[in-house]
Amino acid sequence: MTETHLPQKAKKIVRALIEVVKPRKPGFDLPLEDAMVEFLDNFYSYFPFHLRIGFPAGLYLLEYATVIFAFKLRPFSRLSLDERRDYVEGWMNSSISLRRDLIKGVKGVCLTAFYSQPAVMEHIGFNLQEHLDRVSRGEPCDAEAVKFFRDKGYDRNSRIPYPAYDHVTVTCHDTLPENK
Repeated sequence: MTETHLPQKAKKIVRALIEVVKPRKPGFDLPLEDAMVEFLDNFYSYFPFHLRIGFPAGLYLLEYATVIFAFKLRPFSRLSLDERRDYVEGWMNSSISLRRDLIKGVKGVCLTAFYSQPAVMEHIGFNLQEHLDRVSRGEPCDAEAVKFFRDKGYDRNSRIPYPAYDHVTVTCHDTLPENK
């Protein structure tokens, strides 16, 4: 049996959230929930102290705030899948920034677990070892990402773009380091 890091209740909440946020595609909906929970449990062990406290606290808030935000007497993990989807959607579209930020964080961690699964990487054509080798050699990103950043004018700007502000999810450099 593997070592566990997340509290059991938090793992139950994470599993219920994974069932909502896990990307599904016709012809590709592998039963990865157990592997994702295991990945998250291990990933959690590397969190800094403040996140080791904050992550489960945020999960518990998500679990028990159904009384306040969904007018349900059942916790999140006991709602039906459709009710959980609506509840998470309510968090994502909330006028309360803390709710939006919290759900983005826990959803992001769940999606990290999904896209870290070997079957998913293979399905989307991502070879981790090739990527790491390319990065360690200092090779540029793919052409599409380079074009995106050039079109934004980032190659003419000495500031490093702030991804959340510019709604950019990929940060890369299209030139080799000068000292190579």
